Amino acid sequence: MKKFLAGIGCGIAALFSAPASALVGYADEVTAYFDSGAGPMVGPYGGLNGISGLFPVSVPTSVVLGSDTPGDETFLSLPTNSFVTVRFTDEVILDGAGNDIFIQEIGANGERANVFVSTDGILFTFLGLAQDDVTTAFDLSSIGFTDPVSYVKILGLDSLGGSPGFDVVNVQGLPGSVKPIPEPGMVLLLTLGLFGLAALRRSRD
Repeated sequence: MKKFLAGIGCGIAALFSAPASALVGYADEVTAYFDSGAGPMVGPYGGLNGISGLFPVSVPTSVVLGSDTPGDETFLSLPTNSFVTVRFTDEVILDGAGNDIFIQEIGANGERANVFVSTDGILFTFLGLAQDDVTTAFDLSSIGFTDPVSYVKILGLDSLGGSPGFDVVNVQGLPGSVKPIPEPGMVLLLTLGLFGLAALRRSRD
């Protein structure tokens, strides 16, 4: 299958295969989905069980979350002007050394999508162009984005393929760019511990 190296707009998108060691930091929830009506059926729709499975069929938007078994991928198709926004809830993505975000698409039919990132889910910055049939890697430094990323938005640009549109398998933050967010309970315990240390020091004084 032919693969491309692309630098489009203000973002640079390089194409790589995700290494097995990078299977951490996947998006945790879908915060927005829009069906433009450009597809062959009312969305959300996509595929089950990889490119040899069923498509297009109705699917929950949650198919873009978590990791997938090669050959048994589930995916969400985004025809022209349809989009999905995912959120990382237990981590943020920071600009690390090299690439920071992977977006996997399945099927070689020329589909493309614009990718945007956001800290608050309100203001989004264009990151680059995602390609079909590959895992597209994005480097936040290519657009000078230094804030923590919690949201990624993917906007379909065409209605190509057997399941028309850009077929999103998953969205992943790479290990060197992922920073865990402490659980609220852990923050409370740490705070109480600090107060306890302070009280102990005062009592000794």
